Amino acid sequence: MRHRTRIAAVGLLLCALVAAACGQKKGVHLAAGGGGGASAGASVGGTTGAAAAGGLSAAAAAGTTGTAGGSSAAAGTPSASAGGSGTPSAAGTTGATTGAKAPTTGATSGPVDRTGVTDSEIRIGIHAPVTGAAPFPVTAFSEGAQLYFKYINDHGGVNGRKVTVFFEDDQYNPGTAVQVCKKMVEQDHVFMLVGGGGTDQIVACAQYAASVGVPYLAEGVAEAPLKSVTSYFALSMSYPQQATLLAQYIKNVLKKTKVAMIRADTANFEDAHTAFAAAAKAAGLQCSCDFKLPKDAGQPEAQTAAGQLKSSGAEVVYPLMSPVVWLNLVAAAHGQLYDPRWAGVGITLGLNDAANVACGSIPNGASFFSPFPGIDKIDAIDPAYQKAYQQYYGKSGGDIGIALWGAEKLLAAMLAAPGKDVSRQAFVAAVNGKSFHTGVYPDVNYSKSRFGGTAVHVLKADCSKRQYTTEFLFKSGF
Repeated sequence: MRHRTRIAAVGLLLCALVAAACGQKKGVHLAAGGGGGASAGASVGGTTGAAAAGGLSAAAAAGTTGTAGGSSAAAGTPSASAGGSGTPSAAGTTGATTGAKAPTTGATSGPVDRTGVTDSEIRIGIHAPVTGAAPFPVTAFSEGAQLYFKYINDHGGVNGRKVTVFFEDDQYNPGTAVQVCKKMVEQDHVFMLVGGGGTDQIVACAQYAASVGVPYLAEGVAEAPLKSVTSYFALSMSYPQQATLLAQYIKNVLKKTKVAMIRADTANFEDAHTAFAAAAKAAGLQCSCDFKLPKDAGQPEAQTAAGQLKSSGAEVVYPLMSPVVWLNLVAAAHGQLYDPRWAGVGITLGLNDAANVACGSIPNGASFFSPFPGIDKIDAIDPAYQKAYQQYYGKSGGDIGIALWGAEKLLAAMLAAPGKDVSRQAFVAAVNGKSFHTGVYPDVNYSKSRFGGTAVHVLKADCSKRQYTTEFLFKSGF
């Protein structure tokens, strides 16, 4: 009866966690910065927002950056270029340095294309899942998606231009993602596209964007299906890039040697699996790396998987799946008296909404890598965030807002890189070969490839608070 009661309780919490219905559509894996409260096809909040870094000028975009190795700043130490003073001038020092040129992409070929750019405006299209099993409150996204744009709009925009954001719900469906991306390109005439969540949707839209020469940015997810997508730039470390760091973390921080990896059964996670299996072997870990779950697994599948993990004897389990499936899995494992240490590279598993539900079933803890820090460290890194949230919304901001603030701050620095003469070709050329330092997300360095992530933050569940706190900042090794 205790087991059934726990599962039922988790089921109710999961229903409260998702934005619409319980149950996850196939092909879903969320990346930070997705989801939303705006209606499809509308500008976010129905207003024009500016997405530059604090009145960034062309000169500021050519400013200094942190090292490519990922040690952007000491833990808890504000950086002047992180907008730490909360002033436009501080944010204005955020920018890029020139490195060796990465290979020229398809978006730079052909006639100069200035679609979506005028003397006063740049149009950006964002797609993310709103309907379905979104693992965060809609209001948190709708507020967070506008915040940095509001803040920068009040401080001069990107090289004098403001950014209008168009948002579309991709419904957790790759086919729908392509449809809405095509709509934003062909009808809304956006300059570029940004993927807000869902690995399968990001891959599908990135491939479409490349076919029409439109730049595309998203969080780092898989690499294999995106290597030939020539207009894609990762805003954070990819899953394969994080594999070595995770193996080091398990060995040197957690001091464990027996590990298992369990992933959603999608081709887009295969390179993450291959990379971690190799990294675990190189680190001397014993890895049971081949466990899978259906992408839309429910409680029965979670029960079976938990039993298999328990039988493996793994001390640490690396889950790569949606939050809804992971929460079912941790509840099932705990119900079977199996309580491993959970550790992984997923972004949304490290959101406080997930911790709030998981904390009843993870007595030995959980840690996840993230491109953004926890609430406990954001004031030290960028005090402008909470000041802006208070100014525009009259309250303190949460971790979803931090995720969006950090991603948009990096996007703003990249948008400033071409200077005043902006075209799709100029944007890609200006980003290629550059490093960008913004002080919230770790530095990105595109000198070798479009997978430019260099470091991670580490979030650790603090179940006394039922949320994640920041264990490490800007780590490129353990």
